[in-house]
Amino acid sequence: MRTFTTRIALTTILSVQGGWLSGAVIPVTDANLLNGLSPYNWVCKADSISSTINGASVTLQFKGTKQVAVQVATDNLATKVAARFPIIAWSVNGGVAQTHQLAANESEVVVSSGVADPKIELYLKGMSPFEDRYAGDIPVNALKLTGIAVDQGGSILPPTLPGKIWLNIGDSIMSGDGAAYAQGQGRPPDDNWAASEDGRASYGYLLAKHFGYREARIAYGGYNWGGGMAGLPALGTLIEQRTSTVSRLTDGKLSPAPDVVLVNLGENGPPADAAVTQALVKLRSRVNPTSKVFVMIPASGRARAELTRAFNTYKSSAKDENTSLVDLGQVAFDTCDGQHPTAAGHQVIFNTAKLHIEVPPPR
Repeated sequence: MRTFTTRIALTTILSVQGGWLSGAVIPVTDANLLNGLSPYNWVCKADSISSTINGASVTLQFKGTKQVAVQVATDNLATKVAARFPIIAWSVNGGVAQTHQLAANESEVVVSSGVADPKIELYLKGMSPFEDRYAGDIPVNALKLTGIAVDQGGSILPPTLPGKIWLNIGDSIMSGDGAAYAQGQGRPPDDNWAASEDGRASYGYLLAKHFGYREARIAYGGYNWGGGMAGLPALGTLIEQRTSTVSRLTDGKLSPAPDVVLVNLGENGPPADAAVTQALVKLRSRVNPTSKVFVMIPASGRARAELTRAFNTYKSSAKDENTSLVDLGQVAFDTCDGQHPTAAGHQVIFNTAKLHIEVPPPR
């Protein structure tokens, strides 16, 4: 009898701690889950959704559950260095963000327990910038989610999100790399970049939120107009492709079309004029004629002359009245290493940039 009782107790423990054995799993094909994804950021398959972009997010409003766990897979991750695995962050009902770095062979992360009908906002907070982010359906550096575990009868409701989209395009600064470090802490060691990052500290995210838009992002460490590290192609191609095999386009356009696009590249070196003009021509062809496009000089002032010249060449040939150049002038902001802004540094850039950008109301 004692042995039988022990087995019952063990089963109860597993039911609580091991993923709600009597619960349910919402598949990644659920329409309300897909509608909660930040646009252009995710590769959506029948058995997974994945992203290689810091700040990529999903907003989920649950009904009929007190427990929520995100099911993950790490089989695609090429790195064996634990500190290079993706870091996710999430909030429950708008509360303080919690973070978790994935581990090898991990399959589930509990994000809410004991809260009825929670609203979860989850985003990719940090990841290594070095492994390939572009090759194949699911690159070897992608965060990969495979389902959502909930109580039996639990479901996801249609998300309530801003009606208009703000697309940020940039490099490690737009990505939030280094933003979790302190002023003067230094450049992160190669294996510790993920822990230095916070995708939502980015001034680009802050701008979208300030103006009431829903943010989407195409930003990577080491990137520039002509391409960058981790296998990434020139911007004219990257606008069109989530990965080397998966398109961002629907009927030749970004869908839904962004209402505002902010491009800030050049920190990683002066670009060739053709790289800028060709990317802007391609970008305009993939958004609406009325979409507002802002090309921002890096806050450091790097590549100011080259970008200004290339932008003026584009404007004179394209006659594009909805594309503008934004130059913040001299901006002093905190950095961890002389280049990458801290969270406080991003706040300074945001507070300066919002005075130079005029956009339509989001509704």
